Amino acid sequence: MAREMWEDELKFRKDPKNAYVVQLEKEFFEELNSLGYDFCRRMQFCSGIFNEKDSAIIPVFIKYLKKSEHEGFKQHFVGCLGVKGFYDATEYLLNEYEKYSTPTQNSSTLSYVVQAIAGIQDPRYIGTYISFIEPERMTLVAWHIIRMLGNMKVEKAIPHLIKLLDGENKIDDGYHGTVLEYHKYLFSQEAIRALSRFKNPEHIEHIRKFLEPEKIPWIKYPDTKEGRSLLKNTYAEYRKITQRAIKKMGGSV
Repeated sequence: MAREMWEDELKFRKDPKNAYVVQLEKEFFEELNSLGYDFCRRMQFCSGIFNEKDSAIIPVFIKYLKKSEHEGFKQHFVGCLGVKGFYDATEYLLNEYEKYSTPTQNSSTLSYVVQAIAGIQDPRYIGTYISFIEPERMTLVAWHIIRMLGNMKVEKAIPHLIKLLDGENKIDDGYHGTVLEYHKYLFSQEAIRALSRFKNPEHIEHIRKFLEPEKIPWIKYPDTKEGRSLLKNTYAEYRKITQRAIKKMGGSV
């Protein structure tokens, strides 16, 4: 796998149309290395490579991410900012979220941006995070925010999480009838998980209905062979998530 990644990177570097990005990466690596690192190729960067002690890299990353609108560059490196405690990166990432987000946005870049935001868990922007899971602002990748609010045990988010249990999320029309259609149920599923982290038995009444998901009319797919298979799997996922959540809340199933 590593060899294939390196071969892909070499191919990218040799393509003349990528000259600007290759030069930008070279300058980027040199500036990072001046801080005591040893980077020379893109494939060295991966999830978990940095921790909170590496916060000096934040302005360097932001500087070069702002210099390039190349999707590959941005997607590969923006995720490295998703380190718990990297608060100096939050404002930049929130601005990027606003730039890329639309109600049905399925941009891969937006996905990397929101995962980075969720990884940082900056408590200063709770109100902003909650606004991201309001119906009028919801994007396809906002389920990462739902998970983060649960991990952070944000009490203010509870009423908003409960509201997410009442229907499917809007998805791009292009997802209907495809294996990606299950994305419309990630929001309620993550809301169940998030509520379970508060371990409050009073929340059980809001999620118990998902023990019998076949009785919930808005959980549905096209009546095709693939759709019926997806439906069966989705029912199973709801039951599994709900059973675990109820146990975490101190209830029984």
